[in-house]
Amino acid sequence: MAHTFKILINTDLSSTLKKVEKAIIENGGKFKGDMDKGGFSGKVKGEYVVLSKDKVEITITKKPFAVPNRKIESAIREFFT
Repeated sequence: MAHTFKILINTDLSSTLKKVEKAIIENGGKFKGDMDKGGFSGKVKGEYVVLSKDKVEITITKKPFAVPNRKIESAIREFFT
């Protein structure tokens, strides 16, 4: 079942997305997206939609069964800080 949450962005959105892309790729994942929407995959699969210059909505579409949503959400939030 999908899990959706929002993240507030405190810095430049473009720079933040580039940083997120780099971190995901360095951790063996894939990232494809732009300033409007995109997706990522690795141990977790999901997508994002930019709601405004300072808010992104993340939807986790696939995750390991034993890992709680809150743990995955916490890890993803770290990519955006």
